[in-house]
Amino acid sequence: MEVQNPRSQGVEMTEFDPILITGDSRVVMGTTIPPKSIDLIVTSPPYNCKIKYDSWDDEKQYAEYLIFMREWLVAAYNVLKDDGRIALNLFYEISQPGRGGRVFVISDVWQIMKEVGFEFHGIVRLDEDQSERINYCAWGSWKSPSAPYIYNPEECVLIASKPIWKKQHRGVSTIDRDEFMTSVKGVWKYRAQTSIKTQASFSIDLPLRAINILSYAGDTVLDPFSGRGTTGSACKVLGRKYIGIDISENYNNIARTEIDVIVEKYKKKNDAHEIVAP
Repeated sequence: MEVQNPRSQGVEMTEFDPILITGDSRVVMGTTIPPKSIDLIVTSPPYNCKIKYDSWDDEKQYAEYLIFMREWLVAAYNVLKDDGRIALNLFYEISQPGRGGRVFVISDVWQIMKEVGFEFHGIVRLDEDQSERINYCAWGSWKSPSAPYIYNPEECVLIASKPIWKKQHRGVSTIDRDEFMTSVKGVWKYRAQTSIKTQASFSIDLPLRAINILSYAGDTVLDPFSGRGTTGSACKVLGRKYIGIDISENYNNIARTEIDVIVEKYKKKNDAHEIVAP
């Protein structure tokens, strides 16, 4: 995926200075991030699928997990501007034996978002060449219609906003025609990445596409579950301001290095030249 150089669009690039905050995102968004100050949230919250994070219990009962989701989404809604948007990456479904059973996660989360006040603006199917969750052996009734287990291992991105969808200011767009046409089709090429350093992350392509189609150059982007800082890397490429929150100080320390590492890998992969300001 190639993106336009923000400077070629007339954007005055300044030195990229990400803000990384350690703490529970529910608390940080309620006390540290000013209300109505964020243009866009791009994030992938914990999936509650037993990932061994260093500072988070990812094996909650499903009812408790939904309470957590509601709490951070309420805080997220409050920090977004009146025309603010959110791109939320989650599974469609997951099975949690003993903790809630088989659940339609994205549906339950959307119901919460609707109750909080978000308005729906699309759901993107993430097209992976090979899903990291595709190798499973739960078939249910083997070779029989008795009780087959039909399972979707794919992920998606839920697009929503506060009540005002149309941006209230005219900014500088960094998306070209081909990228725009690809993004609005609602099927995005995607590659999940399991980071040894922070356990779970997505490839830079996902936040690049979401940020490019949903914000202007210079806008402020927040990731409440920053991890290794991939969303921050996309912000650096595209000329956005970045705030990342993570409950783990270790992960934030990793992000301070990884943001630049991810950008350099992206530039080499795409044979780019001077995407960001020196």
